[in-house]
Amino acid sequence: MFVVFDLDGTLALIEHRRHFIQGGRRNWPAFFRACSDDEPNRPIVAMFQELSAAGHRVEIWSGRSDEVRAETDEWLAQHVGEGVTANRMRPEKDYQPDVALKESWLREEAFPPDLVFDDRQGVVDMWRRNGIVCAQVAPGDF
Repeated sequence: MFVVFDLDGTLALIEHRRHFIQGGRRNWPAFFRACSDDEPNRPIVAMFQELSAAGHRVEIWSGRSDEVRAETDEWLAQHVGEGVTANRMRPEKDYQPDVALKESWLREEAFPPDLVFDDRQGVVDMWRRNGIVCAQVAPGDF
């Protein structure tokens, strides 16, 4: 089985940095830079670990900017497991909506995921519109 996990709001709890992207002016660079202080979403991290240990293909597809790849890999090693990395991250200077970004990644796959864990309603809707089962782990709308 091929399973995809989102990162921000799914594997990582982001409440402490959400203020950067709420309201009229959104500061995405500050939002991404504050990722090192995220707490793990323990039940979802455990699901990732169990599926991975069972031999399933498990990947992380994140709309988080690749500018914080080092911080992201360090956080993943600490909270999810050594050697775990985000398989797909938003390229630096790419400002397209995460729905479009993840849908473009989906189109690149020869075999689409069987299951996705995500939080943002628009992204969840996109997965489902493409016939993919999506477990929505939290009400995400930012």
